[in-house]
Formats: sequence, structure tokens, C-alpha cells
Amino acid sequence: MIKRLKPAVIIEGFIHALFWAFITITPVMSGPYADTPHSLFFDARHFIFINLLLAIQFYVNAFFLVPVILNKNKKIGLYFTLLFLLFILLSLIMVYIRPHFPLPPAFAGMRHHAPPFGFNVFPLAAITAASFAYRYLADQFKIINNKRDITNAALVSELAFLRSQISPHFIFNVINSVVALSRFNPGEVEPTLIQLSKLMRYMLYINDQEQVTLLQKEDYLRSYIELQQLRFHNTVKVDCNFSITSPQKTIEPMLLIPFVENAFKHGTGDVAEPFIDITLLADDGVLIFRVENMYNPADLNKDESHGIGLNNVKRRLQLLYPGMHRLDIFNQDNTYKVNLQIRLK
Repeated sequence: MIKRLKPAVIIEGFIHALFWAFITITPVMSGPYADTPHSLFFDARHFIFINLLLAIQFYVNAFFLVPVILNKNKKIGLYFTLLFLLFILLSLIMVYIRPHFPLPPAFAGMRHHAPPFGFNVFPLAAITAASFAYRYLADQFKIINNKRDITNAALVSELAFLRSQISPHFIFNVINSVVALSRFNPGEVEPTLIQLSKLMRYMLYINDQEQVTLLQKEDYLRSYIELQQLRFHNTVKVDCNFSITSPQKTIEPMLLIPFVENAFKHGTGDVAEPFIDITLLADDGVLIFRVENMYNPADLNKDESHGIGLNNVKRRLQLLYPGMHRLDIFNQDNTYKVNLQIRLK
């Protein structure tokens, strides 16, 4: 099966063809230069043949001598020897074939004159320099692309690792909630497990997707909040404000839930008047997410794992929405506030 060419390769080949067609056709279309002695050396077929030899010099040097002999095998002496021999060979061909092409009609009957010294040397030297420049730039672009591919691969791996961390961290917190509920209110365990099954379904079937809709994100947040309300009942005041005008807009999964987890984890302990305010607003262009809760600093200092989930989310935001998000976290007067804005793609 023939390997399909990449679009970049096709475009590069097309540009090469245009370049050689331009430098070949332009002088031919200009007609003979009757006012200069150099017009003795210009015939359309002759000029096309000369450009063909120059193309051989260009591509042999750019695609064989430099990358294989010089760069790969590091044989500097052999490289310059082969380059010199190719240079001499093409120069001799240019001199040899000149008498075999007729002069332009304006100079019919005249003898061929020997071309000036630079007639062969300068074009070959110029095209050799051009092939050097082309090869250098092509190699530099290749290095840049390789570094970019390596960076992208590393970012993809890091994102996958960060997402894999979120799920166990979340399940661990939910299980703790169910265990606590079974001790203090066994009758609520069954509806709690039903809510938990909804969350698990989301994690199993939706979390593996690259993007989830804002509608799915809202449903998931509501299910988690209802799960926590079954546990705490009226001991924690929870206010939710969800307003999504473009529910089919998408966002990375498991990106908002760690902030809500953090609020229920640290805002429901030894707090005098616990409250949690959650706001989710989204339109065609911007998502705004706010979470506010009271907390007890003493409980926060005892938690060795505090910050793992939040640091995870911060890193994912940097990778997924560089220059497209703003995350402000305020910690003042035993009140924890999170304000996240994301410019939706």
C-alpha cells in the first residue's frame, strides 16, 4: 500500500516546483537581450538545461551531501571532495553542451563565444550556498518541531497522570462521607449510595472523554452536592447558583469538583456557622465558578493531604488553558474563597 503523503510534504514540493518554474520561465519569457553581449549565450532550451543542472547541484547537496556525508557520517574531507567533484562535473557539462544549442534567431550564423569566467562558477556557487541555507533552515525547523512534539507528548502524559490522581482522591473523600453517614444516620445510607452510583457512572463513562459538556458538568456537581447534603442535612448551609446559557459548550472533566470537595471537607468540621456558597455561570465565551466556605485553621493544619487536589487543578489549568484562565484564591478571616474564570474554547 502506498504511504499517504503528509500535507506539509505536498506543500513543500509544490513550493519547490514553483521556485524552479519561476527562475526558469522568467528569463525565457523576457526574450533575448539584444543590447548585451551575454545574449549570445541565451537560448530558451539552453537556459532550461542550465537550470536543470543547477537543480541537480542544489538537491544533491541539500538532500545527500550535507545530511548524509557531513551531518550523519561526519566525514568533512569526503564531503568537500564530493562537492568539488560535483561542482567540476556540472561546470564541464555546462561548457560542453553550450555549442549544441543554437543561438537565438537574432544571432543566427554567428559563432559561439566562450562564456565569461563567472558564467558557470557564480551560478553554481550561489545555488550551493542556497542549498546550504535551505538545509540549515530545514534542520532547524525539524528540531523545533521535534521539541514541540516531545513537549506535547510530555504534557499529554502529565495531564493523564493528573486526571488519574483526581479520581482516587475523589473516591477516597466520598467513601469517608458514606462511612461517617452510616455511623450517625444509617437510614440515609441507601439514597447516599444511589447518588454515589451516579457519580461513579460519570467517572467511568464520561471522565475518560477529553471534554464534557457544561450540562454534564452541572449535573455532576449537583449530584455531588446532593450527596453531601444527605450527609450533613441542615447542619451546613449550602447555597447554589447555577446559570448556564450554552449547555453544549465543553470543558475538561474533573476540573471544578476539587474546589467543591475542598469546601465540604474543610468547611464542615469544627466551624461555628458553616456555610458553602457555590456559583457556576457560563455563556458562549466565559465560565465563572466561585466557591466560598468557612473553615477552622486548626483542622486545616492537621490535614497532611491538604492542597494535593488544588495543586493538581492549578497545574491542569496551566496546561489546558494557558493565558485563557484566571484563578484567584483568598484566605482571610477564616473564610476561603475561590474565583475561577475560564475563556471557553
